[in-house]
Amino acid sequence: MCSDREADGMYVQELSLAFTRTIAGINRELVSDIGFHLYDVMRLRARAFGPRGRTAGIGIVLHHETRVLIVGGGPAGLILSLQLARHGINNMLVERNLDTTKWPKMDLTNCRSMELFRRLRISEGLREIGVPPEYSFDVIFSTGLAEGGEEIARWKLDSVNAWRKRIKSQNNGTLPREPYQRCSQAVLKAWLKPRIQAQKLINAHFGLKCKSLTETDNGVESTLTDVRTGEQHVVQSKYVMGCDGAGSHVRRSLGINLLGGPVAFLIAQDEVNTWTLHTPIPIDADWEKIDPQETVYNALGGPSGPWPIKIDEILVKSTWRPNICIAERYISPSGRVFLAGDSAHQNIPTGGYGMNTAVGDSFDLGWKLAAVLNGYGGELLLKSYELERLPVAVRNINHSGTLWQRWARIWSSCAQVRPDILSQSKLGKAFKAELAHSFLTNDGENQDHGIEMGYRYNASPVVVGDSDASEPEWNFRHYVPSTWPGARPPHVFLADGETSIFDLFGQEYTIVDFSKDGKWAYEFGKAAERLCVPLEKVHLPTEKHVRDLWERDAVLIRPDDHVAWRSPRDHTKFEGDVGDILEIAVGLKGNLEAGVQIRERALDEVRQKGFAGTVGNVNQDNVAMKAGFQK
Repeated sequence: MCSDREADGMYVQELSLAFTRTIAGINRELVSDIGFHLYDVMRLRARAFGPRGRTAGIGIVLHHETRVLIVGGGPAGLILSLQLARHGINNMLVERNLDTTKWPKMDLTNCRSMELFRRLRISEGLREIGVPPEYSFDVIFSTGLAEGGEEIARWKLDSVNAWRKRIKSQNNGTLPREPYQRCSQAVLKAWLKPRIQAQKLINAHFGLKCKSLTETDNGVESTLTDVRTGEQHVVQSKYVMGCDGAGSHVRRSLGINLLGGPVAFLIAQDEVNTWTLHTPIPIDADWEKIDPQETVYNALGGPSGPWPIKIDEILVKSTWRPNICIAERYISPSGRVFLAGDSAHQNIPTGGYGMNTAVGDSFDLGWKLAAVLNGYGGELLLKSYELERLPVAVRNINHSGTLWQRWARIWSSCAQVRPDILSQSKLGKAFKAELAHSFLTNDGENQDHGIEMGYRYNASPVVVGDSDASEPEWNFRHYVPSTWPGARPPHVFLADGETSIFDLFGQEYTIVDFSKDGKWAYEFGKAAERLCVPLEKVHLPTEKHVRDLWERDAVLIRPDDHVAWRSPRDHTKFEGDVGDILEIAVGLKGNLEAGVQIRERALDEVRQKGFAGTVGNVNQDNVAMKAGFQK
């Protein structure tokens, strides 16, 4: 169910425009797909040899076998596919669209996502195609660009270069390993697609639409249709990952309910020539009759009237409904089908938590699934995915709704006294000062680092708790550096001033040992060898500054950088068994109860109150005026 934002005269749909001559320097050949020749090869093989295909009414039925089928080629699916391949797991990725998106969606990849991209070795490539590092991330609140328009206030947000200098100079664990990066989702997906297709362990197919899936005792049978030819594809897999967006067919097939619901600004996508405009329109408006160029002129001019500019090309025009939704389950009862990204949760632009939450989902699910398929991860590892990620999504979505409410109040104020905005009278100046104050004091977007970096997987069945200390303070604004179990540990440069402790983590698990004799690394190494768990041993006996910020002599780090366990303050009082600790960390033993309680508390609050920025829960199927990517 979803709730509808119709109160207080707020508009409940938005007109979305992207306009330029080219898409941020992307080669059009990347946007129009180059990988369809695989279908022709398969059809020829089926006709020539026959054992895996048969003639069926409208064409050929082709059969595939794979360990993991990923349905959906958006950011969630692409990142999950890369993550699995990096861990040595072959997978099949299918996307219903023939080419990558032109929709003007995500603009900002936050610092936590960039840290995860660094692990996937794609962070620098993304920076090369994104906004250059010298450009600031400033956000300007103005009365318009026409004559008489003026800047009311500005969020001063550092460029990538400025961020890097600050990270180097402020080595106290409070800052990320990687700065933010601005890059349009259209550019990101077009760049990722050929890299996916070049991976030997990834069998990528664009133009295949999921029609049905059936769970069996040994896996999942999925039926797909070629959108061009109508040919049928049947895929046998151990697992299916539903990354197929807001209108997820996988989620609908599982009968999983959505909680939450629906609720004008200009974005420079590349600081060159690609821009996106979102502007509110009435729910009953015939958006197809709206002139996109006039809409741009009116938005740029503000109260002074239209401000015409030369527009080379309108790339895409559509209406979309801002949705805030969460799936009540991320995993099917059999544990064979999983949801990630927009199929599991839907967000609105405020805060930029949509795609960034999806990146966290895909990274988490990818390493856990790989550990299970590689033979050392247990059943609880996969069950922990929902228990860890669903409460994070609820918090992110609700905070996004809170930020939306702040903007709504500003828009409402402007609408009430709009003719006076440009006035230099005492009243006009006072009103603009009030707007500036509101804008500058509500600057959480892209600065609420507690939300972005400070989420903790408390009570996870694959995290060993700390009974020796109280949980550190958490707040949405500031990341509190800590090695509290379940948290992301502090990024700190070593004594050489160049090497981050994050750079020393292994691809799988890592034991960081600050003791003089390296006893922790030795003991965990023996246990890992016995359990066949890949483990990187990092011994740092002379790194006092890092040890002080990390709080303990030994910390076990998971493949997603989060803390699985840490030693007690007084290491002489440790009476546990490192083998038991490692078994819990990889999901071979543990307790689900506490994690289930936290998940249910998060969902119950949404059921009772809805998300911030909504007016209650309604059926998502009844929400009108959704864009193509939302269906």
